Amino acid sequence: MAEMVYDLCVIGAGMFGSAAARHASANPSVKVCLVGPAEPTPDEFQKREIFGAHYDEGRITRVLDEAPACQILSLHSISRYRELEKLSGINFYEPIGCLFSGPKNGGFIQSCLRSGAVHKVPLVEMAGNSETFRKRYPYLNLKDEEIALLDDSGGGHISPRNFVAAQKKVARLQGCHIIDSVVCGTETQSDGIHVVKTESKGTIKAKRLLIATGGFVNLKNMSVLKPLVVKRLKETVVLLNLPEDEAKRLSSMPSMISLRNTNGGHIGAYILPPIKYPDGQYYLKFGKSHTHEDNDELKTLEEVREWYLSDGDKEMEDTHVKFATELIPGLKFSGLKKHTCATCNTPSGLPYIDRVSPTVTVAVAGNGKGAKFSDEVGRIAVHLCLTGRWDSELSQGLFEAVFQ
Repeated sequence: MAEMVYDLCVIGAGMFGSAAARHASANPSVKVCLVGPAEPTPDEFQKREIFGAHYDEGRITRVLDEAPACQILSLHSISRYRELEKLSGINFYEPIGCLFSGPKNGGFIQSCLRSGAVHKVPLVEMAGNSETFRKRYPYLNLKDEEIALLDDSGGGHISPRNFVAAQKKVARLQGCHIIDSVVCGTETQSDGIHVVKTESKGTIKAKRLLIATGGFVNLKNMSVLKPLVVKRLKETVVLLNLPEDEAKRLSSMPSMISLRNTNGGHIGAYILPPIKYPDGQYYLKFGKSHTHEDNDELKTLEEVREWYLSDGDKEMEDTHVKFATELIPGLKFSGLKKHTCATCNTPSGLPYIDRVSPTVTVAVAGNGKGAKFSDEVGRIAVHLCLTGRWDSELSQGLFEAVFQ
């Protein structure tokens, strides 16, 4: 019996990769496999070298974005969320709105207003001290000079864990083979067939490769892909454990991105409303929303591994708990925990979606917001990979890979 040779092997089973596998396998004439490790159990976590950024229940999704290209990617992705939920039977999307708050005349709010006007994203503007705002969000406290803008055109939050599960389930139903293993290298035979080496499932052969390894790009021996210009940056998120009555009090809260002036400049944060996690507890999740320092960069596989296994940034506990409790006066929580992950960033702030050779395509780097538009990135990348054609109203040049 002849050895199986796939038409396409998608390497990386996170949000970009699982989306790509679903879109590719929708064509019954294309033999597709998706290879990447499943989420580790708590016991397995400590022994891991490769991690995913989707091991979580909350990510902000929104149409409004300061980058016009991200806005268009997001619009298309969000428009397909409900279809994916229906096809998979897995719910992951809560369209509760996304609220942007900050000083009325500050750069952040003005940028939001410009983006909304240019790209026709309807925004509801409310002064922080207005009766409308206080009635709608009685638990939020904005300063007199601050205003809020509500993106109610699909904004809210998604469960990245369930999103990936939904993509993989539909891909599997469409005939995609899902291979739970880490890819440790690639090589190309003299006949042009790619050989993908895995840690636990032997080798896989494929005519085409789509590499969607996120922040782990450049860190494994992928002979088919030269090192890309990317920065892996540390991220720490804080989860405040809320009693059930407090979760109920805040149940109408939207997702938020907030910037506030302080004595020494300004501080920014994103905050997700109370979300029920697999342990049955409700958590309010928040993280920082500002520029990174040079010491936030992770350059080696060992540095990335150590970061994922660490307790993260201590400053997040102090500065951002204070931020959250000022924004939500009287906030009750019984404890907190921190999660670490890494974002993959490009000089342009846009993902790389590029056919780097006739048989190898790359789709990596969400720049800290890839979750919301991952479905469209996967769709564009697969079409480019299989046909050589660019299928988006956005210019292909915006997403060209830059090599070291």
